[in-house]
Amino acid sequence: MRYFIATLLTTATLFSANLTFSSGSVEAKTSILGDSNINPSSSNIVSHLTMDKGEVTTLKGSVDVSLVALKSDNEDRDEHMHETINVEKYTKTTYTINSVEKNTAGSYNIIGTLKLHGVTKDVNMLGEVSENGDTVSIKAQTAFNMSDFGIEPPSMLFLTVRDQLDMTIDTTYTLEP
Repeated sequence: MRYFIATLLTTATLFSANLTFSSGSVEAKTSILGDSNINPSSSNIVSHLTMDKGEVTTLKGSVDVSLVALKSDNEDRDEHMHETINVEKYTKTTYTINSVEKNTAGSYNIIGTLKLHGVTKDVNMLGEVSENGDTVSIKAQTAFNMSDFGIEPPSMLFLTVRDQLDMTIDTTYTLEP
């Protein structure tokens, strides 16, 4: 019996591969009500993902995104954003993929949790997960409220930042056995 279990575990790990981040970004879109859009993004990503080759539904693990590296097209706004999300204390956000399910439309439901600002909540994404040789691409999106993570949307005078963040992921990983 021990031999069978050891063989099973060894065989299972032969097909599993680590995914190393190679390119792409995570973007968080919101807007200042009545003014303009805010689209900060970060390419400072560290992956802790595994997947069985040829089986995107086996994708599991976590992805860390540096909040300090989150930048938009406006440095002053970035400074306020970093202060609002307290990047000195919360330097990164982590998305943990618990499972991936193919839906009837041919896209994928990515079921996971997001840890942001010291709070962990279920946040599921919808998108594409594709494997091409030794490359895996993830293009997905979701939306959530900043207030659900204990972040109060900032306001100045008559301008208020919308509470909802629309998060878009467009990343590529290299499969490494």
